[in-house]
Amino acid sequence: MEYEVIVQSVLDEIDARITERIKADELARITNYSLYHFCRVFMAVTGTPVMSYVTRRKLEHALYDLSRSRKIIDVAMDYGFETHMGFTKAFKKCFGCPPSLYRLRVMTKPPAKATVERIKLIHGGNNMNVQIKEIKPFSVVGVFNRQSLPNVKRSADIPAFWNTISMDYGNHLTRLYAAFAPAKHGEYGICFDVDETTGEFTYMLGVAFDKTADAGKIEADMKKIDVSGGNYAVFTTPKLPAGQYPQMIADTWAEILTKWFPNSEYEYDETRLDFEAYDERDHSDETGGTVQMDIYVPVKAK
Repeated sequence: MEYEVIVQSVLDEIDARITERIKADELARITNYSLYHFCRVFMAVTGTPVMSYVTRRKLEHALYDLSRSRKIIDVAMDYGFETHMGFTKAFKKCFGCPPSLYRLRVMTKPPAKATVERIKLIHGGNNMNVQIKEIKPFSVVGVFNRQSLPNVKRSADIPAFWNTISMDYGNHLTRLYAAFAPAKHGEYGICFDVDETTGEFTYMLGVAFDKTADAGKIEADMKKIDVSGGNYAVFTTPKLPAGQYPQMIADTWAEILTKWFPNSEYEYDETRLDFEAYDERDHSDETGGTVQMDIYVPVKAK
């Protein structure tokens, strides 16, 4: 208990100086321990090395600033990262994914008060139900439009939720199925071409493209995208009433990026696309009012 009280005082000091350059020996002096003994105590109490925690805590604060549409380079400089590349590298090492993906998919709140118990939970395991699958390459054809992150006011505004974006998805899906008649029913939601500076990205709603002869049917407001095969972590959302669908998808993305990736043996593979897959489970009128879908995230070993 004595050690936890001491470590808590260090956590408070770190938050008070979060934008400063913090050194381990300075924190050790607060405790009146030698640097060696302090580092051992901090590790024993929290389960993480002290400077790893300092970096993560800076990134947690930086995430909140990013969620308010600030430029990554400005946020990086505020928290002591000298370059955009240095910030991105530290972020990916800590969270397992690039900051652009995190900002796109997670509504970030101001960091909660740092406590010993909270750190123990963060650095513990995770209980998400996930399958690692190797999928074959496939193509998707769909309608697309450009979106802008500064207009995102809440998690339900991200493009996972078709009813919040400027896209008449019902008519678009009718057109797509009539033109391309994919062998298997199902829709895909894909984000790509994310501009970290402006916060803009392209969102596409599509269906499988499995007949090369149909290439001539692709209209001006449509695009064909090739999805690379490889290892994907596949997350299935809980089966819940349709009214809870938007928040359910947002919560699942948040769990993936804030809990699963940091504690897994994988990191996000930026060379491939993530996508959301919707099938017959998405049709509440056929499932008794409940809905469910899958999120496919490209992964590689850390």
